[in-house]
Amino acid sequence: MRAVLSILVLVLLATVAFASDKPPVDPTAPVVPQTRLKTQGNAMLQLSPMYVEIRDSLAVADLHQKQLLADLTAAVDEANADLIVRQLEALPLETLLTILRIQLRYAHDQDRQDLERQIELRMLELTASGRI
Repeated sequence: MRAVLSILVLVLLATVAFASDKPPVDPTAPVVPQTRLKTQGNAMLQLSPMYVEIRDSLAVADLHQKQLLADLTAAVDEANADLIVRQLEALPLETLLTILRIQLRYAHDQDRQDLERQIELRMLELTASGRI
């Protein structure tokens, strides 16, 4: 199992390293949302605040995943590697719950009680099952 994970990590890190010529992003740096896009004729395209918040939370989750993968490659003992693998396995659920919390807050702000209840129920289902 560990050998398979190690190979997977090496492949992922290799593709990340060669995927971009951009310098690495500092995970501690604040994420500055860019809500304005290029001008299209006379209209300025603008992203919704909720979309920007979700996009930024996905970027943070991606950085967290990359850090965990780097930690996994540097793990020196089986117990530490298992802990990191469990964190990697929990990450998709944590990310989904973060997105749902953002959506819940916007539904509450817009007084959309029916949508609030649906989101709350979905969060309860996910939390109770412990998986997506």
